[in-house]
Amino acid sequence: MNTPMTPPIRLDAISKCYRIFQNPQDRFKQALLDRFQGVLGRKSASPLYREHWALRDVSFELQPGEAVGILGRNGAGKSTLLQIIAGTLEPTAGTVQTTGRITALLELGSGFNPEFTGRENVFLNAQILGLSREDTLARFDDIAAFADIGDFIDQPVKTYSSGMMMRLAFAVQTAVEPKVLIVDEALSVGDMFFQAKCMARIRKLVDDGVAILFVSHDVGAVRQLCSRAILLSNGGVMALGETRLVADQYMKQQLVDRNRLATEKAKPTNCEQSISKVSPNSTPTETNAHQKHLTVVQGNFDAINFGRDSFEHKARDGRVKNGWAEILNVQMLQSGYQSIEYGFNDDVEIRVFVHFERDLSGVNLAVKVKTLQGTDLIFLDTRLQGKFGESYKAKNTYLFSWKTKLPIMHGNYALSVGLACPPAIPGDDWIFVDVIPHAFDFQMGARAEGMIGGFVTLPASLDVELITMEND
Repeated sequence: MNTPMTPPIRLDAISKCYRIFQNPQDRFKQALLDRFQGVLGRKSASPLYREHWALRDVSFELQPGEAVGILGRNGAGKSTLLQIIAGTLEPTAGTVQTTGRITALLELGSGFNPEFTGRENVFLNAQILGLSREDTLARFDDIAAFADIGDFIDQPVKTYSSGMMMRLAFAVQTAVEPKVLIVDEALSVGDMFFQAKCMARIRKLVDDGVAILFVSHDVGAVRQLCSRAILLSNGGVMALGETRLVADQYMKQQLVDRNRLATEKAKPTNCEQSISKVSPNSTPTETNAHQKHLTVVQGNFDAINFGRDSFEHKARDGRVKNGWAEILNVQMLQSGYQSIEYGFNDDVEIRVFVHFERDLSGVNLAVKVKTLQGTDLIFLDTRLQGKFGESYKAKNTYLFSWKTKLPIMHGNYALSVGLACPPAIPGDDWIFVDVIPHAFDFQMGARAEGMIGGFVTLPASLDVELITMEND
């Protein structure tokens, strides 16, 4: 009979409350009130603080060899949660159970003595994490090689750049054979080559059974690394589950917030302003070529409902729309027929049907081909195809049709689509009219002539010339 493995981390109804005082002296007064209240057995009439709950009833388990991403806006409670797990902060309520060595990259330079050299800090940190001097000596060369800071290893840490400090901290924390590794945005200060190096090491740790808690605003990195994710909002768990679904919900949260801010800042929008410049009685030849009115032929309109039930079922998750227009269906065709199976470099047609509820102009419609984990591979939009300035009339339906090829490797993929309106003031947020993270699924078969080694190939020409020849 197999004994179930003990989770390295188990959280049960964790909450954290902070007291917020209006004046510094109120903190001292409240301490006196609390003390005398306890002695006299009476309650204070009114506290001199207000309560801020950074976390409320957060519960989850982290399994060995599992990478879990933590997503959320600034102030959602991510850093507070990690500090409680790492043991640097006590919860107000709830219990934390941990087993094995936990290493954490929470704040840049935490645990380093700025007056010590990098070498001295390696031994200091390793000792704090439970390694003997002999064990640290055995691993020092590997730590120094991974950090790759050269002679600075024997210079005081106070002379280090933020990138150098992160390199050394990550090298130490991952070299001591932790049972749990906690990473909180620390990798964002490194250069792209070192970030790739760190991600490779994190994947190796996961394969070796180390549990990872990974906090990042880089949703793409979370999608690639983590099998599960947690979305925190106002200190509570808003979503917990498969990374793709949680990441889509996080993106929806971001889009909703940006829509709200954008609509509060500028009315009318740039889309509404541009169409108002076109006289309702003008003919296409009288208007700008990029503001001509488009129509849908009847044959295409009749095809709008093919596969629509499947589309609407997929489109429910993470969708954001504001009512100005609605994406009615997304189709993918080969030789005029919808298909979910394609071969390498096949010719395809991607169709998006959009119904406009109000007059708009200059909206951008984008289509992305991405992996099922959410990595974006191919991008198409109306700007790239020179159709950005078109005008669209209310109560009409339009068909947007891209014809392209699929030079991508074998595997499963999805289409995401988004209709957005640029801001009237440059630098402001776009307004997202209708965004669907997951609109269509399809599968790519293996390339008959041999599989490709990357996600996408590019059209290219190749010449081979003999430029030297040995004498006979």
